[in-house]
Amino acid sequence: MKQGDMESTDEAFEALLRYMRDSRGFDFTGYKRTSLMRRVRHRMDHAGYDTFEQYLDVLQASSDEFSALFNTILINVTAFFRDPDAWEYIRTDVIPQMLAERGPDDPIRVWSAGCASGQEAYTLAILLTEALAPMPSASG
Repeated sequence: MKQGDMESTDEAFEALLRYMRDSRGFDFTGYKRTSLMRRVRHRMDHAGYDTFEQYLDVLQASSDEFSALFNTILINVTAFFRDPDAWEYIRTDVIPQMLAERGPDDPIRVWSAGCASGQEAYTLAILLTEALAPMPSASG
């Protein structure tokens, strides 16, 4: 692919991402571009479209295709502590700050969006339980 073709493809891909963000509220800017582009192309190939411009036209007209694309893009994998670096950050930074800022009688509310079969929600519950558990005494 020539440089001009690559730039045109990148611009068309970015336009597609902007459309998904603006029309459906899904912002994929945090995703790795190569992985995201590969997943979108996979869906385009399956649906029979060659260019991002063509595919954007289809997405604008078909909510079913939008759903199919999201099912292709979004990771359908779940596991306890699946992303160790993220969970360590939550354990060491997020939870301590959250607990420090709450009043003694304030409830703790957390949300695990799109947690499939619950491993992420249970992982969060494990971390909160550990953070709230009384520390064992040194005398044993």
